[in-house]
Amino acid sequence: MAEAANKHFFSEPHWRVIAQGFQTETWFNDSQAVGTGGIRNPQPISLPTGNYYYRFASSNSSRETQLGGGWWLDFENYRKIQTFAQQHGYSIRDAARLMLALPYAWTRVDLIIKALLAVPMKAYAGEGKPAQGANDGPDRGTIWIPTQHIKICQLYIPGLFVKCIQPREQLYEKVFSSLVTERVFRMV
Repeated sequence: MAEAANKHFFSEPHWRVIAQGFQTETWFNDSQAVGTGGIRNPQPISLPTGNYYYRFASSNSSRETQLGGGWWLDFENYRKIQTFAQQHGYSIRDAARLMLALPYAWTRVDLIIKALLAVPMKAYAGEGKPAQGANDGPDRGTIWIPTQHIKICQLYIPGLFVKCIQPREQLYEKVFSSLVTERVFRMV
């Protein structure tokens, strides 16, 4: 079996801290563990190549953020969201927001990225935690809690995009093939 392209990120503990929903920049600056959302008890797993992975994204984000963001789902968990939406009359966008605890301030959830993994990768996996919405705007301080009756296993893939001083090819540009972006809309 080939080595995961992002294996070295798993020796850097701050990536697990990010997967847990903590804001490392704030934490490192003042030693306070500030955070919201993330994965409860993230466990490292290997992602099989030849499988599709899915990501809900925002059309007002840069392409590197849309494709290089770390939060993904495997097909089985994406399908749970899709089925929930169909059975309960929700749009996939609203079902994703409910089931993944995605505050309005974080994302518009108006794009679905579908990507075929062509290179072995590792991810942190686990159930999502509650997320604190912004105090203003449509969130009005709402605490978003992932659905309790249907558990979704979320994936956080470290290292897909890393900001650099010198431009370089990013992992998301190397590991995915057959990228499809689909626009989703809220039901009216």
